[in-house]
Amino acid sequence: MKNVVKLLSFNTFIPVFYPALMLPIRPWRTKAIKMLDFKSGDRVIVPGVGSGHDLSALPKDVRVDGVDISDVMLGIGKLKLKLFGNDKNVTLNKMDAEKLFFDDNTFDKAILSLFLTVVFDPKKAFAEIVRVVKPGGQILIFDHLFRKGDIPGIVTKPVDAVLSYGFASVARVLDDIIEGHPVTVEKIVKGDPVGFVKGFLLVKK
Repeated sequence: MKNVVKLLSFNTFIPVFYPALMLPIRPWRTKAIKMLDFKSGDRVIVPGVGSGHDLSALPKDVRVDGVDISDVMLGIGKLKLKLFGNDKNVTLNKMDAEKLFFDDNTFDKAILSLFLTVVFDPKKAFAEIVRVVKPGGQILIFDHLFRKGDIPGIVTKPVDAVLSYGFASVARVLDDIIEGHPVTVEKIVKGDPVGFVKGFLLVKK
């Protein structure tokens, strides 16, 4: 059952619906990405890269590995890269973000853009990201996640249990996802005009 509904969504209507939905907050996503301290030669992982919505905001002198479970979204992303000549330092591969085929401590940066509220098991996916990011590496989370205490767990947990099988959850808590991992939250910025979406900059210890 896992990911069946999500796979269907991301291979049918989402490739058309998603770009239009994300257009209003594109400037905010770009601003959030600038929270990262990029250095020439950095290796960056983008799980849930989709059609490559954020790739144009990344520096040209970093190496990017984008992964996604959707063949359709990846196909669109690869076409866009070729059309705009941005495919030199970008590799897009089909992969389950909950089981990444990368060695430990491979990446300098990770960009989780509207990802943790979509992935089936955010705790497992985040654990994989922490595993493949180097100590001292930065992890950017741009998403509509609550902080602990914002909404009682008695509300968020049953709601998320249902929504986790659909397209996206609106009831996940950042602190629950990152609990027990060697990361610290360094900075938080608004990710839209009202602050429903936020940019969280984390550093792996």
